[in-house]
Amino acid sequence: MTKLSICLTAALTACLAVLAASHFQLIQQDIMRDYSGLPPWFAFTFGFKAFRVLELFPNWAIPPPLRMVDLALNGLHKSQVIVAINDLGVADALGDSGQTAQQLATALNITDTDKVFRLLSAAASFGVLSARKGPKDGPVTFHNNALSAVLRQDHPNTVTHTIKGGMQSLYQPFGLIAEGLRQNKVPFEIAHQKDLWQYLKERPDFEHEFSLAMASQDKMGIHTVLTDFDWSRYSRVVDVGSAYGTFLAAVMQQNSAVSGVVCDLPSVVKQAKQQWRSQYGDAMLQRVSFSVCDFLQPRMIPKAEGLHEAYVLRDILHDWSEQKAIVMLKNIREAMGNNSTAVLLVIESVLQGIIAGADPSVKYLLDITMMVAVDGKERSEHEFASLLQQTGFRMKTVHQTRGLYRVVEAVPV
Repeated sequence: MTKLSICLTAALTACLAVLAASHFQLIQQDIMRDYSGLPPWFAFTFGFKAFRVLELFPNWAIPPPLRMVDLALNGLHKSQVIVAINDLGVADALGDSGQTAQQLATALNITDTDKVFRLLSAAASFGVLSARKGPKDGPVTFHNNALSAVLRQDHPNTVTHTIKGGMQSLYQPFGLIAEGLRQNKVPFEIAHQKDLWQYLKERPDFEHEFSLAMASQDKMGIHTVLTDFDWSRYSRVVDVGSAYGTFLAAVMQQNSAVSGVVCDLPSVVKQAKQQWRSQYGDAMLQRVSFSVCDFLQPRMIPKAEGLHEAYVLRDILHDWSEQKAIVMLKNIREAMGNNSTAVLLVIESVLQGIIAGADPSVKYLLDITMMVAVDGKERSEHEFASLLQQTGFRMKTVHQTRGLYRVVEAVPV
């Protein structure tokens, strides 16, 4: 970069930082607010590009040796601090009031107050939790802020299950990425001596937490897909690999004429039935059915019954290798039969390509997560088109949403 471009970038970044800081101060006024609302399209587009600039700015501003150490170590340290705070239930214990480290240690039944203070201080140092000076030079009190509040169980956008179910079993496998490449094996399988799906079967507690994590992710990305894509055109939605059916329920709540099918493994469907009976009314229950299915096995996916039905794969294909993805798609195509009005909707993060520079790094880190956990991958539009062509589909279009997700619409051929 030239000196002029560096100066211009720095000036732009400073302006963006001021705007971001102002926004952060604004949301502190209501830390329990619901963030599912969507910005206007122009604001989303600008915000996405601004986020990318802010994300890369430290690479330009910090000397490379220091920045590399920062990237390598701080990410590990910060994530572990957040996992510890989440596991201990710090945000729930703090609630709406401030507490000293001593008070919090007592509430959490921890004997070493100094270590609690150090953990809370570390979290406050990078903006998770707020630290305030005590009255009359008393001990520091710690408070929830907009970031830590989303670790509370009662927050409308809680991510506590995402962190518990999506991270704790992956720390050891992430340390085996290089070894996985050398052995051409999945790091999760090296670490646990079994694949993730067998691990889930043998650990009902983790399977439940994993499903809750998927439901939590639904709530984070659900509104964009519901708002920016027209679901009213379908008579029935078959949610293949639906977990507890949280996404399907949202589609049905927003579209009263749409019926749905929760489709997953036996233990998951059992839990899903209980959840639907406890959370949704009779009107919803009359429009939903539950189907035990393994999408990698032939003739287990519910067959198309009427006109304009949609088969949905939401965050499913990225869990699987090319070979198994092809098996899955062929099974769905077989379930559609000769119903030319049926469609396949693949809801995933579609990569734009590293050269284009349009994607935030989270998309590529999610791709690495798939490689580490299940030998899966995030795919580009071209890769989706190739998969679909091999399995009896034609990619019709890719719908953008105001979020990380896109909706790949495919029709049978």
